Amino acid sequence: MDRFKNIENKLITKNFTENFLRLMPTFYEMESSFLSGVYKRYGDLEGGNIIIFFARDCHLEILRKREKDLNFDLSLDNFWENHKNVFQGKKKIILISQQTGLPKETTRRKIISLIKKKHLQKGEKNKLFWEPDSNLKESYVKIIDEEISSLSKFIFEQTKLLSLSLSISRIEKEIKNNYSFYWYHYLNVQLEYIKFWQDKLKDLEMLLIGMQVLILTMNSIKRNNSDFSFSSNSQKKFENLSEFNPDISATSVSDITGIPRATCIRKLDKFVKMKVLQKNNKTKRYSLILDQTTFNPMLQPEWMKHKISILSDFSFIIIKGLFK
Repeated sequence: MDRFKNIENKLITKNFTENFLRLMPTFYEMESSFLSGVYKRYGDLEGGNIIIFFARDCHLEILRKREKDLNFDLSLDNFWENHKNVFQGKKKIILISQQTGLPKETTRRKIISLIKKKHLQKGEKNKLFWEPDSNLKESYVKIIDEEISSLSKFIFEQTKLLSLSLSISRIEKEIKNNYSFYWYHYLNVQLEYIKFWQDKLKDLEMLLIGMQVLILTMNSIKRNNSDFSFSSNSQKKFENLSEFNPDISATSVSDITGIPRATCIRKLDKFVKMKVLQKNNKTKRYSLILDQTTFNPMLQPEWMKHKISILSDFSFIIIKGLFK
């Protein structure tokens, strides 16, 4: 604990940069699991992104209860009671559009669909709010347990490299005990990360699909080159690692993400046209192009730096909370 008092955000960033290959596969796997779950629950990632916005603000309102009562119970066990008793303010379409990065008309259309499917509720004066169906409490808690487990592994990998003594079970317990605090920040970074890729790709399904190839490549390189760090000469490093570059089929991508195979093929081929992926015409399998990282949106240096910045800020908040 004394050691953590001397840790600053810049040290978390340094840890990400120097241990890029050790940390990013865990993050991508966490993100893939989260986005796949969102896609399967809501039918598409754009609508799911809007739900993330509403859920984040719900947790913020719960968190604000601490302003009047420092002992207010923010735990996962008490979440069902908390979300029923907080006031969720009226949200304007333009604000939701800005926060998610979705076009205004797309946002309006998705909200109408989410209301019809009862993922969003409409209250007095047409006020929209998110309220999980109490009949689905058991499945909701199961999903959150899995997401907490993935987040805990991601944080654990960082604390281990920083020589901070925290077990995965202790991290999970703390997150569950102060669930709305951690989940507000977790959903906030999800919004920021997804908005970043919405701006770059204009298609969130492509993010989830491309991530499967990236996970495969990163894990393969990690097994063979554990000392890989992110720096200005990362492009040359990637080029030298092309022999460890695996490939994946559209069927496998579909099985992992839940996105129909035909859609996966169409969007994987779009990545090929963008020169992000290459396709073996005999096996019909796809792999990441590693010799054009300057132009590859999945590996472009400036974009990678931005992602590291987003994740460092988030991780610092979480680790600080764990040691408080």
